[in-house]
Amino acid sequence: MGITVTGKLNKPANQFQAGESVGFGVGIGVQYYDRASKTKEWTNYKAVLFAKAPGQIQFLQNNLVEGAIIEVSGDRQKIDVYEGQNGSMYSIEILDAKIGYVSSGVGNAIQAPQQQQYAQNQQYAPAPAQSGAAQHQQNAPAQNVAASHSNQGAGFDDDIPY
Repeated sequence: MGITVTGKLNKPANQFQAGESVGFGVGIGVQYYDRASKTKEWTNYKAVLFAKAPGQIQFLQNNLVEGAIIEVSGDRQKIDVYEGQNGSMYSIEILDAKIGYVSSGVGNAIQAPQQQQYAQNQQYAPAPAQSGAAQHQQNAPAQNVAASHSNQGAGFDDDIPY
């Protein structure tokens, strides 16, 4: 089952060399209210993003900074347990992670460029890239159809009982 998490980076990404690529380790904390204990708690997520193209590496270096808001998604996840200062610590590791959205707090939020996917066998396969203008043009007809359906008039009667 897939997972998508959006959160704030409390520290910059941990950058490391991974063969011909550069890896960026990120940690995201998502706060929630625990009704049983009546306290605010945290769910910790971590992911590793890989980039090979110089433009992708530069983009991640410039944007995965402290305070950035990012969206990370992946196909699978696993529980990671490690010993912290206060005992066992748990986090959810997002596997085969991809970045979808970044707002580094400097300028406007932007859609992350398509990154290469890191497969289990460590082969790199480029993801299909699409410019923002092309993506906007593809979405425009759907928005126009939705607008035309919402303007069909007050006489429309929906017989669906739910």
